[in-house]
Amino acid sequence: MATQTITVTEQSKVVIEPAKVTTPRLWMKLENGDTDGVPEWMRKLHDNGWTIISETIPKEKALAYADKGHEWLESWNLGYKRDDPSSRKETKVPWHIRGGLYARYGVAHEQFVWDLRTEESLVDKFAQIWGTDELLVSYDGVNLSVPDQAREKSDSVFAPWSHVDQSPLRTNLQCIQGIMNLLLNGPEDGGLMVLENSNKFYAELWEHFGHKKGPNGWNKWEQQFVDKEMCDWLETKGCKWVKVCAQPGDLILWDSRCIHYGATPSSTNDRFAAYVCFKPAAFVSEETKQKRLEVFEKKQGTAHDPAILRVTPRLPPEDHPSYADAVSRPLQQPVLSKRAKQLAGLVPY
Repeated sequence: MATQTITVTEQSKVVIEPAKVTTPRLWMKLENGDTDGVPEWMRKLHDNGWTIISETIPKEKALAYADKGHEWLESWNLGYKRDDPSSRKETKVPWHIRGGLYARYGVAHEQFVWDLRTEESLVDKFAQIWGTDELLVSYDGVNLSVPDQAREKSDSVFAPWSHVDQSPLRTNLQCIQGIMNLLLNGPEDGGLMVLENSNKFYAELWEHFGHKKGPNGWNKWEQQFVDKEMCDWLETKGCKWVKVCAQPGDLILWDSRCIHYGATPSSTNDRFAAYVCFKPAAFVSEETKQKRLEVFEKKQGTAHDPAILRVTPRLPPEDHPSYADAVSRPLQQPVLSKRAKQLAGLVPY
């Protein structure tokens, strides 16, 4: 796969070279924040902590993937029909959280999800970020939010759930997360809410609010919730909340240290998207690579970071109407190209 390598000279200038990298070099490690010569979307990611890349995949492809999402929801025979507004109820779709976040059922291994996450134009953006195309991808889930108009706006599902996806104990840049947007996503259609520039105060945040960490300290795993007081403090530092709006096929990227959350749609429009994240294979330990093979074999999911394994159960809660069907369904057997197998970690580079 052809891509570009971004390296840094002694004068902290960016040099773009042919793709022959064996050692990953994160472009955002630049001295003095010098991003001369890099794409505009990279500059914005560096400057603001997030960015959006228009038409990373063609609109028609994005809409086709969204159709596959509808098919998947309908396949559970719980009553959901995409053309029937009365079927847009929580009781008629599989088990999920936050209004439409699906990580169980092995959804990460559905054919359409693997096809999406291995789109060359998508993978290439992460290759540019990390300076190598020898990447591993997370087995992350999807967002298939179909708004229930009977839901009261006071429902807790609409409340912010501000968090970061990196342990407060690791304050340097560790991960760039992504959302591949599949449907038109406007101001009221749910989607990513990000506290712009909050990544720049990451170490200071946890030090300033050290009294909130509790007897066990801050989380050691790659997630930490933050409260309104902490967000308000960051706003006094100049950070601001941004609702990211996107077109079908757009890729949204953000630094895992940025405070963010996924908003539930308050409009009548669906929100369909896939969570995507790649990191260099060189950053993943041999032990984790072996565990990833086990997770793939069992068709379980993972959290966002491919290098730090946090496994998502395959089955929904036992009291959910879909449980028996989930147990009896055969494990997914996606057909993967050689490149996809490399990204999955099934074959070495």
